[in-house]
Amino acid sequence: MRLLVVGNRVPWPLHDGGAIATYGMLRSLVENGAEVDFFTFNTKKHFAENATIEKYFGFCKVHTVFLDAGLKPWKMLWNLMFGGSYHMERYVSKEGVDKLRDLMSMHRYDGILLEGLYSVPVYVEAAGAASTYSTPVAYRSHNLEYQIWERLATTSKNPFKKWYLGIQSNRLKKYELQSWLKFQAIVPIVPTDEIAIKKHLEATREKSTSKNIPAIHTYQPGIAIERPFAFIHQPLSLFHIGSMEWQANEQGVMWFLHKVWPLLLNKLPQAKFHLAGKGLNPQDPRFFQTGVVNHGEVPNAEDFMHQHGIMIVPIQAGSGIRIKSLEAMALGVPIVSTSVGAQGLSVTSGAEMYIADQPQAFADAVVQLLTHPAMAQTLTQNARGYVETHHNLKRNTADLLTFLRQLKSTGA
Repeated sequence: MRLLVVGNRVPWPLHDGGAIATYGMLRSLVENGAEVDFFTFNTKKHFAENATIEKYFGFCKVHTVFLDAGLKPWKMLWNLMFGGSYHMERYVSKEGVDKLRDLMSMHRYDGILLEGLYSVPVYVEAAGAASTYSTPVAYRSHNLEYQIWERLATTSKNPFKKWYLGIQSNRLKKYELQSWLKFQAIVPIVPTDEIAIKKHLEATREKSTSKNIPAIHTYQPGIAIERPFAFIHQPLSLFHIGSMEWQANEQGVMWFLHKVWPLLLNKLPQAKFHLAGKGLNPQDPRFFQTGVVNHGEVPNAEDFMHQHGIMIVPIQAGSGIRIKSLEAMALGVPIVSTSVGAQGLSVTSGAEMYIADQPQAFADAVVQLLTHPAMAQTLTQNARGYVETHHNLKRNTADLLTFLRQLKSTGA
């Protein structure tokens, strides 16, 4: 089966969940027998040199177009007055549209897979220019993107930021919901998102029978970690790792430091909180606090997770699955998360991880795991079993390919 996968950035290095999920899927598609062309923007923010792409993406054909998708104040102002979703407008360029249209015209693909919402605008523009193109298209929904921005708007303390994010989240929601009707299939990554999407599509069907109602297949992301499971108790040590360029991570860490960390230090004054991630400045004065160790960006996430005890996932806004949580669960690292951080995982608090939303409960859960290693070990064993059952990368991708073949054969 020959597939065209459309992305919005080169998924390298593997320092964040989005890159890990996309790269793992691309490799697994090929390992399961698919022939893959990968079209993507090579953005200024996540730029990858040709040598890097050739080294790490030799298993597929990569076609890139440079794009500066950074925030531009004058464009933001123009958009605010006259535009639609600024999130989406940043991911269109004439060069990208032309190159993608040429690929679609030159090759006979069995299917097209759009990798996340930010890959939709360039495809829609290219397909509009190639109106006779009839290859079935599936949109892989990494999360309900508008929900993330709604929550960020709701929890923002800055009145102007709250107002601006509220406007943009409303525009993004309109774009996202309308996008679901443009394609033959939607591929959410978690069952909770599947339920939300189906609910909206059913409501659409009732209003108008003429609209396209796409097929749905949940493709839970898998991980391929070669390092074996090994629980290592690290007394008085906990950590957070994740890109601090993502607002939800930054907001969650600040909530933890302001609301939870003082409670935890009252119980365990010698505890250490280790921070790591892309975009994390080791000189950031916000992290000059008692017991906080700022590592900045680290070369190996797995080593970091094994060395620093309990992983915390304190995010207050998000959707989809935290890929870093799956990695930690597979490696034998205990986790304490908020409900939002555990969203998309069919886990039970106290079985595979601890889940707590109030500061005191969150602090108490961390203390429990730090002071009871046997309890932490049982938790990690259950978590490893969960990952092996639900997030087997090769098996899940094989199921996705079966779905895409059926989509082609039925002409859905």
